[in-house]
Amino acid sequence: MTVSLELLSRGPSRPDLLEDLVVAEPDLTAVLARWSAPTPVVVGSETGLGMPGVDAVAAAFAAGAPVLIDVAPGLAAPGSGPAGDRLVELLLAATHAEVGFGVGLVPRCGTADDVWALLSGAVAAMTGADVRAALAAPQPAALRSLSRAAREAVRDVVTCVVVPPSDIRRVTADVLVAD
Repeated sequence: MTVSLELLSRGPSRPDLLEDLVVAEPDLTAVLARWSAPTPVVVGSETGLGMPGVDAVAAAFAAGAPVLIDVAPGLAAPGSGPAGDRLVELLLAATHAEVGFGVGLVPRCGTADDVWALLSGAVAAMTGADVRAALAAPQPAALRSLSRAAREAVRDVVTCVVVPPSDIRRVTADVLVAD
């Protein structure tokens, strides 16, 4: 019998990159409960910026909670601007929170392109690459080709992505066929 030494140090099973990734907001708590993840804390946006503050998000991570946030302004300007800069800061904060699966960002977005941008930004934040460039030009095929451990690590940063219930089928299907 062959035993993979990589598996010996791994804790309980965590979702793979696309498993339970795209979730309708009403189903969020139930989906997270399947993975023994806590209910997310909603962190509101700062006035004028449209994005949450890094300190408020970091405080929620420190308390052991995933953070439900709106990221549309940051995705609209991933290469520049204050909202794009804040999205980069939030991905970096989630990367360095070191709390494990279930206590990451739970961003609200609306398209498969947004989902891939967030996952690409998470990988860039984890590897020290250019997060802005990754947000602006995601590479779904490269993300899918990561090792299982790497794909799980991405989910430590982006726990899952929330979309409106009316868009769940479309966004899920688009994510699955993206290259």
